[in-house]
Amino acid sequence: MAKAILLFSTGLDSLLAFHLLKRIGVEVVVLVIKTSFNKINEEVLNEVKKEAKVIVYEAGEDYLQIVKNPKFGYGKQMNPCIDCKIYIYKIAKKFLEEEKADFIASGEVLNQRSFSQTIDKFKLIEKEAGVEKLVVRPLSAKLLPETIAEEKGVIDKEKLLDIKGRSRKRQLQLVKELGISVYSQPAGGCSLTNPIFSKRLKDLIEYNPNFSLEDVELLKIGRHFRIGSSKLILGRDEKESKFLESMIKYLVLKPKSKGPSGIFIGDEKELIIACEILASYCKDEKVVVEVLKGGEKIEEIEVERKNKEEFRKFLIC
Repeated sequence: MAKAILLFSTGLDSLLAFHLLKRIGVEVVVLVIKTSFNKINEEVLNEVKKEAKVIVYEAGEDYLQIVKNPKFGYGKQMNPCIDCKIYIYKIAKKFLEEEKADFIASGEVLNQRSFSQTIDKFKLIEKEAGVEKLVVRPLSAKLLPETIAEEKGVIDKEKLLDIKGRSRKRQLQLVKELGISVYSQPAGGCSLTNPIFSKRLKDLIEYNPNFSLEDVELLKIGRHFRIGSSKLILGRDEKESKFLESMIKYLVLKPKSKGPSGIFIGDEKELIIACEILASYCKDEKVVVEVLKGGEKIEEIEVERKNKEEFRKFLIC
């Protein structure tokens, strides 16, 4: 029986690739690579675990270097798709050898993304990752050059598909044909393609080029403000405010009256402006803001509430 390492995002295309390979008798080992930027559908993953071995690989600080300085640049937003794919194919190659599998598989569709999913880009990525002709893309296989697995008759190319382009019509038809009940709706699963997240990341790279995974997690919540070289993050709801209050390695700003809490990172000369921004999201005319360091209150700052439009120039997004 043929054996494949399937790069699995939990998105619709990779799920279909999984079922197509299973349908033609391939033993599939599912490889999920988690980064700080991708979203994993746990419901989909749990369903797949019932049918196949699943390996979850946690990408670490090494992945941040790709995001900070991609060799092949960014896509429309801050997505270093080509460098990212090279990275994950290198990881897949290690598991290919460990699992003694015949080939690597992917749910990629030809021409679905112009930046990274053309034939030329497929070839470039495979060459850079050292996996030339080892990658089978079941959804578009009939439109692509033969792989080693196809040349050797390990799998029959004629049993695979010829999907291309951005439309998901055929994929949704396949969902019905294959009787799949649990799947992700067609959508981007990477926050690096999100315009708002990308704007925050650009700001972070500019002011803190040596950022960490924790800094990335903070980009995902709250309202973000840049005050000179300093930064303010305010919770958008009670849950976010409570989370930010727990970040005691930073200066925590907490109003004594009803309003959002936040964290302040930077020059304390700009702390008054940060408190005024916080107060603009409160209801009281005068707001007393507690400033906490290491979980202990170090001072109180009283400011008058102003219209938040006055502070729009500081809003990153």
